[in-house]
Amino acid sequence: MIRVQALSWLCSSPRLVIGHFRLSVVLLLKREAWRGLSNTNFMRFLAGSLLSCALVSAVTAVQLDLIGRRVGYSSLYRRDDAGQFGNGSHALSNNADILYFTNITVGGRQFTVVIDTGSSDLWVSGDVPGALNLTNPAIVTLPFAKGQVNGFINTVEVQYDGFTIQDQAFINAFDVEDIGLQIDGIIGLGPSANSNLKRKVGGDPRADPPLDRIFQENPNTPNFMTLLLSRNTTLEGTSVHTWPAQLAIGAVAPGLESIQGMPKLPALVDQFGIQHWQTLLDENGIAVNGQRISTKTSIQNPTAGTPNQIHVALDSGFSIAQVPKYVADAMYSDVPGAKFIQDGATELGQAFAGIVNFWCLPCEAEVNVSFFFGGNEYPVSPLDLNVPVGKDPNGQEVCIAYYQQISDSLLQNQADFGAFDMILGPAFLRNVYTLINFGNFVGGSTSNVAPPFIQLLSIADKNQMHQDFVSARLNGGQNGGQSPTDNASPADPGSGSSSHDDNGSPSHLPGILGLSLGLSVLVYMLGF
Repeated sequence: MIRVQALSWLCSSPRLVIGHFRLSVVLLLKREAWRGLSNTNFMRFLAGSLLSCALVSAVTAVQLDLIGRRVGYSSLYRRDDAGQFGNGSHALSNNADILYFTNITVGGRQFTVVIDTGSSDLWVSGDVPGALNLTNPAIVTLPFAKGQVNGFINTVEVQYDGFTIQDQAFINAFDVEDIGLQIDGIIGLGPSANSNLKRKVGGDPRADPPLDRIFQENPNTPNFMTLLLSRNTTLEGTSVHTWPAQLAIGAVAPGLESIQGMPKLPALVDQFGIQHWQTLLDENGIAVNGQRISTKTSIQNPTAGTPNQIHVALDSGFSIAQVPKYVADAMYSDVPGAKFIQDGATELGQAFAGIVNFWCLPCEAEVNVSFFFGGNEYPVSPLDLNVPVGKDPNGQEVCIAYYQQISDSLLQNQADFGAFDMILGPAFLRNVYTLINFGNFVGGSTSNVAPPFIQLLSIADKNQMHQDFVSARLNGGQNGGQSPTDNASPADPGSGSSSHDDNGSPSHLPGILGLSLGLSVLVYMLGF
């Protein structure tokens, strides 16, 4: 493994002391994502982008065990020995709800790579036995806003537990410069049309993403994947409800089979031909404390839906959800004690220097939010509506909103990034079981293959979510709290709320992973 040095955030390194560890946020932005942007829009984009799985008895299905972790703080690495699905499943670990990893064997060597439903390529760093160069002698460079990955496009045998892929193309990174992370690589789980690697080799089918290759070469394997993300009980307490993190190919987890009866949400292709795992929210399909809010798409001439339907990208690479400004304001502006922070250093102290434009609220504030897809309600745990990040000069714990307003630069450059209104990542996906049917998005599909679709199953009810919040944030109820109702209000008493001007999305916020949609926002945890 090539040693990757930790970086400062651009010119300075905003660090927050959280318990006994520090956090550094490093933005890694692929050049393809920002080419053509003016300097002004690029800087706005930098600010905004920071907010930016199970078994069947058939041998044609495979489970990939996921590990969610932060690097460098071992006490957060919690092994869940109860997290077994049987048939060879393994105990899973989730460390801090930020990064989710899976093991993949490349050239006979095991690598632990980040999973990303918003990108479509595989790259690994380190020696890969038996790899053959596909682009000899050309060196491929993946540039980032800070640092880069240099390597060759190689082919080699790749294994996902029970599946073997011959001559899988990937980027074999021999030089990882100044990225600020220690990871083996990334596996993209998005549609093949988004593969940068395939474009670089002129459409060579060996460069189809690994999941596409599995579906192509194993016709008896259903061409869907399921994703289940765990909650880290070391952070929130062992009494909170959680599922073991798991990714499965062609299989559904026992006990969650009802997902296959849920509405089939269309996987959209936008007017620019860009494919993400993107679908439509119902009209006015967001409720805050039981009250629906009016929604409207920002997309001009959308290819699907009505003007009141938001286009949503489901992306495991964005820990901080990206939502329209009016949605973020509706979620947080009426919370007692909530405030929109324009400059963290000025309003919260030097520990927050460089953190700007974000909602801050009491950690004990219980916010109840639901999303509606296909006529079904999907409540979000209040634990996923805010996240503790440190203490202010008065020693009071500070929480930031897990849902922040989307960058104007994303919305204004849809031809580059894709036409969508909202990005929902782990802060939403931890609350649902997700099935993604690849359909005719799989490279080489014939005309009789049906279009792709997405199915979602809620995995906890509102009362359970409320009890989890009370246990984790309100000292088991000794600090108050109430059951969620249609008119539920925040559990924490406080003073006032604030409004704000549209000054762009939060930036420099900790705990963010945005590997997709042309972004690479990664978290590097340093233990002390």
